[in-house]
Amino acid sequence: MQEKEKEVLYLRMMEQAREIHPGMGLRTMYEMLAPEGIGRDGFIALGLQEGFRLKSIEKQTRTTYSVKSSRYKNLLGGMEFTDINQLWSSDITYFFCLEQFFYIVFIMDVYSRRIIGYSIADNMRAENNVTALKMALRTRGMNDYSQCLIHHSDKGTQYASDSYTQLLEAYGIRISMCNEVYENTHIERVNDTIKNQYLKRMEIKNRKELEKKLNEVIKTYNEKRPHQSLKKIPPVKYETHLKEIAKESRKRMTIYTVKINEDDPLNKQLNLFEPL
Repeated sequence: MQEKEKEVLYLRMMEQAREIHPGMGLRTMYEMLAPEGIGRDGFIALGLQEGFRLKSIEKQTRTTYSVKSSRYKNLLGGMEFTDINQLWSSDITYFFCLEQFFYIVFIMDVYSRRIIGYSIADNMRAENNVTALKMALRTRGMNDYSQCLIHHSDKGTQYASDSYTQLLEAYGIRISMCNEVYENTHIERVNDTIKNQYLKRMEIKNRKELEKKLNEVIKTYNEKRPHQSLKKIPPVKYETHLKEIAKESRKRMTIYTVKINEDDPLNKQLNLFEPL
């Protein structure tokens, strides 16, 4: 195949990838496609030359309503995770579309990065978080998590509501909440990816189409999008891959946390654990 023909083939591959992953960068695209006959730098250079540079999208300020104090502490300091269903993380993000704000709740299994529950609504009521949590519980299909699972979130009032905490406690799930906002960055990266690399780059005409697109995007994220930290494979495939690896041989994950001095709450010490 002539050099020009190869370039046409690579550009067509880029076009097809962008149709499915409208916000995917060229480096991630190269790792997903693994095209023969061209190196990563050459692939990226060709893409930039032919107009595949991503257009930046202005990020909106995140809004949240948090309780100033909480009966739930951050349980993650010093802990290590080696499997799915050991740590779920949740967050709410907003998405401006159709001349109004919609609020999306995500629940992610942190070890595999798989989105296991979500909901979208035009309000921030706790019932939307409960909807996402019920989906996560259906996805995993277990009746009792008392020996394994922590649910982590910020101190948003939705997560401290009776309807939400009672459902967690009914399944034996321990509740953990951030001391500082940056202690939940792993799920916030997912928010950013879904919004800025997918939804904001799509044409959405009505509420029903928005819900349909969100379903499609999350399916794509879980089943097709490669993750650098997951051996460059998608979350669902990574969960299957984990079944072949003994727990003692798996990568151990820890989380950035802040240690609070109980006698002097203003005296905080950063615990520098490996970030996700």
